[in-house]
Amino acid sequence: MPMQVLLFSHDVAYATAAVAAGVERVVVDWEWRGKHARQAGRDTQVNRGTLADLQAMRAAVGDRVICRINNTPSVRVAECRLALEHGASEIWLPMVRDAAAIEDCLAVVDGRARLGIMVETREAMRMGRELAQWPLSRAYIGLHDYRIDSGAGDDPRALFRPLVDGTIDRFRDDYPGAIAFAGVTPPEGGAPIPQRLLLAAMARVRCAFGVARRGFLSDVPMPAIAAALDAIAAEAARMASRAPAEIVADHAALAAMLAIDDSHEPVRMESACAC
Repeated sequence: MPMQVLLFSHDVAYATAAVAAGVERVVVDWEWRGKHARQAGRDTQVNRGTLADLQAMRAAVGDRVICRINNTPSVRVAECRLALEHGASEIWLPMVRDAAAIEDCLAVVDGRARLGIMVETREAMRMGRELAQWPLSRAYIGLHDYRIDSGAGDDPRALFRPLVDGTIDRFRDDYPGAIAFAGVTPPEGGAPIPQRLLLAAMARVRCAFGVARRGFLSDVPMPAIAAALDAIAAEAARMASRAPAEIVADHAALAAMLAIDDSHEPVRMESACAC
């Protein structure tokens, strides 16, 4: 199955063009509580979307809207219910640390929409087998918050180390559902890691979707969206059909770029094709 692309955007015109060009879903982002303090000094983005953003996006793209809510005990159930009432067909729950938050939202959703989670904490990264028992739509691995939560330091390379140190491989071994990490942009782009190497890593662990965020929005003007999506799809398909030696070489190139000796962690050849 081709890799789906999901777009983070509150720009109705851009999102409408993106859906027409082939973007699968649009994410309206309500998560902001505690993010400024948690991500202080980091090159991250806090969107602080509103109910009006969700309503406008629903009117523009129909049931293709995902809403990321805040995950604090005082608001998550209310925000989950509000997002459902105003058109979200899927809810994303960030900063998961335990089963209680997931169970709260599944009870609210109750089959009326889908629930996805963000794997951004050490606890969530260890919950793969448990997550596989719930009817989740997907799991998106948030590398920025995971770096902060795991105390990996400020080295920019640390952001991508889970791709080559076995962290994501172990999660994938435990969780068979749809996963993604990092972001997508045209294959010739990408910084500080070339997009082609990220697409290679995504294919190796069978990522079912990719997320278009700041890099994509910066690189791709509205008239170029369709061409960009075609290029991403073609490169993802090529990565999915690589020979074993190519998979090993691409993984080694990524590890070398991150200055990591991954000789202790063999490349998982059973993870060679995308889904």
